[in-house]
Amino acid sequence: MFNLIPKIFKKSKFILYAQVIDKIFFFFLFLVIARTLATDDYGKIIIIFSISNILLTIMQFGLPVYFQRQTANEKNINRTEFNSSIIYGLASFVLSFAAILFITSVFYNIGQYLIVFLIHFFVFSFYFISVFNSILLGLNEQRIQVQSYGISRIMSLSLIFLVYFFIKNIDYYFAICSIGNILIIFILYNFILSRFISKDSKSEVKFEHIKSLIVLTLPLGLAAISNFLYDKIDVILISGIIDLEHVAYYNIAYGIYKASQISFSFILVAGYSRVSSLSKSNYAVKLFLKKYFITILILSGLIFVSLAIFSKLIIVLLYGEKYYSSILILQLLSLAVIPLALNNLTGITLNGLGMFRENLKVMISALFINILANIILLNALGILGAVYATIITEVYILVMGIIYLRLKLI
Repeated sequence: MFNLIPKIFKKSKFILYAQVIDKIFFFFLFLVIARTLATDDYGKIIIIFSISNILLTIMQFGLPVYFQRQTANEKNINRTEFNSSIIYGLASFVLSFAAILFITSVFYNIGQYLIVFLIHFFVFSFYFISVFNSILLGLNEQRIQVQSYGISRIMSLSLIFLVYFFIKNIDYYFAICSIGNILIIFILYNFILSRFISKDSKSEVKFEHIKSLIVLTLPLGLAAISNFLYDKIDVILISGIIDLEHVAYYNIAYGIYKASQISFSFILVAGYSRVSSLSKSNYAVKLFLKKYFITILILSGLIFVSLAIFSKLIIVLLYGEKYYSSILILQLLSLAVIPLALNNLTGITLNGLGMFRENLKVMISALFINILANIILLNALGILGAVYATIITEVYILVMGIIYLRLKLI
């Protein structure tokens, strides 16, 4: 049983390396921000970040998932679709920036337009990174991701630490982050262009091409939007029902909880390409599920125990006494790690089998359950209500995913 983990790790090691680099980067970035700002100001940053991520996910329309599946199946890149996705990304940034300015100023009374722009630019640059990464994952080219992430994140963190020790300016943090992401985009784009797209191939990009691409990826996009809204809506609801200070407490704990995904997410990223290539054989997919289920269960179980035991040490040592209220939140959130891990496995399997509509149904219903549970439980139990809503939703997604897969693979 345990010898499965080294075998899967060998296939996914470059994905793991890239994710470790990125998780370390974001961990230290938000650690520096949390130590720089008061809790309510930190809550404002989280709100801007959350809204920007929601807008990004809405604008992506499932394009990264689509490109990974297509390149895994076809082993080539459609240049027209590739160029259309880039042009669409540039246009959607302009629209989404106008939207976030309106939302943050009208609903949250945040008038610092520079920080809103810097955060949104940084977040939205991940549109291009995720599209390029998905293409490379489908083509089984992961080493370049490690190289680009390594160069960018080391440079960015070094500059951020210098700013933290000498200036402590939040604007500079996100300006540095944006420059780092631009570097990653430049490296990945040039690698794809030089290795996988012929200079002689023609591409005529029109509005109709962009429209057809969006229509094609719409089920994937709606599922991704529902999934991400479910992941971020609790922060929005906490800010409205309780206050921004509790957003900060919750986000610290939730960030650590989500960071624990690194123990299994790298396996699932590679697993999606694998199950896509096996999708024509139910027997092969069953073997895939059995092997990955055992591996994911072991890893997520270890993370659950670790978070439950060491929550206090992690919070106080890294973030300080002002975030003491995050300890119990993290301990309770650790209960959701195992269903979170397993429903990620069922989700990538549903998409790999082309069951986009089924996955969409699961995620949309989960979103409504999460919103309803948050509204009821936040009012009844306070901040811990958001934790229980998360646990309920993760278990629901897992159960529904298993039901759909059993019906498909019988």
